[in-house]
Amino acid sequence: MRIILCLFLCLLQGFCFNLSFKNFSSDFTQSVSSKNSKIDYKGHFIITPNQAFWKYESPNKKEIYINKEDIVIIEHDLEQVIFSKFDKVPNLSEIFKKAKQIDSKTYEAKYDNINYTIKLNKDSVENISYQDEFENNILIEFYNQNKDDFINSNVFTPKIPKHYDKVR
Repeated sequence: MRIILCLFLCLLQGFCFNLSFKNFSSDFTQSVSSKNSKIDYKGHFIITPNQAFWKYESPNKKEIYINKEDIVIIEHDLEQVIFSKFDKVPNLSEIFKKAKQIDSKTYEAKYDNINYTIKLNKDSVENISYQDEFENNILIEFYNQNKDDFINSNVFTPKIPKHYDKVR
């Protein structure tokens, strides 16, 4: 869960590198590698400054809705919905204020003993990489990016099947 939240917050705050937007959407591939295994997630997301919708297509179908501090995760394979709140939100505004430009495309930032590397390509975030607290190497790559398209606000409203278990 922390991986997903950090990804969202990193991406959202990453736009302080002179990349302004009302909304942003992208397809993504998220690779999580440990010493003995690797798993790749694929999906699409839409974010605004206050809301986000993440749709994972593989390897499992999952939807994540974020509205300020409220999070709803719909796990279709488990037929359950998890309602949560941010327990610990990194102060990424502060992180990126202190981020150091390594070269014309690369920035590095450190927060809570985690080093983030942000790669830019023109006006877009190309990828974000870091090693999490469990020593997993995370690489999130972005493609088919769009900024400031029309977005129906209903996309940020969770569509919860009635028969799913609810976890609070």
